[in-house]
Amino acid sequence: MPIKYRQIFNEQWFKDHTRQRANGIYEIRCSINKTPITGSGKDLDTAAENFIKALIKADKAQNSKPEKAEPERALFNDFAERWLELVKKPTVKAITYDSIIINFNAHIKPYFQNKYVDEITAMQIQPLFNRLAEQGKSRTAQHIKLLLNQIFNGAVAERIISFNPMNSVKVLKHRNKNGSALTYEEEREFLQKLEDSDFKLTYAFMLFGGMRRGELASLRIEGGFILVKDGKRRITDVETERNIPITPMLARYLNGSSSEEIKKAISHTCDRLSREFKKLCPSHHLHELRHTFVTRCQECGVPREVVSVWAGHAADNTMTSNVYTHFAPEFMLSEGAKVDYYNRVKN
Repeated sequence: MPIKYRQIFNEQWFKDHTRQRANGIYEIRCSINKTPITGSGKDLDTAAENFIKALIKADKAQNSKPEKAEPERALFNDFAERWLELVKKPTVKAITYDSIIINFNAHIKPYFQNKYVDEITAMQIQPLFNRLAEQGKSRTAQHIKLLLNQIFNGAVAERIISFNPMNSVKVLKHRNKNGSALTYEEEREFLQKLEDSDFKLTYAFMLFGGMRRGELASLRIEGGFILVKDGKRRITDVETERNIPITPMLARYLNGSSSEEIKKAISHTCDRLSREFKKLCPSHHLHELRHTFVTRCQECGVPREVVSVWAGHAADNTMTSNVYTHFAPEFMLSEGAKVDYYNRVKN
């Protein structure tokens, strides 16, 4: 009998808790921590022996700690794809998610093929970033670092691993280059190359409309304006649409274009647009068409606040700019008519 019960279960206790059934069988019973303990036998000694056995068994059951379940092992790619689908996808815009998947499939998935999450260390991850640094892909490395950090944090939350190995990985910091507008000479050369390009109307929209590459797919034309959904917003923000007047520069490319040609022009993926632009204009990146649009509008005399509305920027941090400035469509069209510098870039 356990020592802690010896003083309780004395001879008098057994007399008080023993009964004899009608069939002559002796039974000793009680309840400990709401657990019934029973022992029976043809005589008192046998009943007491069986009671003590039941008591020892119940005592062990109550004091034994449940065994911790071993955490389930998971292949990194299986877990990462599940995390991307269940956690990441619902929290970002579709175009952002597509870009994430492209990076994942190109750089992460092949590198971690057949590796378990719980066996991956910082030293095993580091060569991936060393290689990206050698290739001059510091911007891509930053995207990969952010994504891997989120995936491993997800694995920590699921108790697959106890710490995030990315905490010890060193990644070269990417230094953003400030975008610059094309010079008139560069714009002239670019437009000449566009004449034989399948992307002629596509890049004309971006150069003479100033929209971001991710906004292009939402483009529609109505009443002398290009209308696009604002791409610089969080998924939880209310969807907004801005109006950009069709300037004389854009009209020269747009006039005579069919609805099918316009539909084709805005259907290209963001990554393809960036790749094709580099072929036509190697010394600039695609977003600099937007810088060029803003610069040309101001050079043509359009007020900065008006250009900011067209570009989807907050003009400044004043209440007047952010709340009370509303321009009439007629005024917008008259300002758009100023953006005509064809003579400076004509072939």
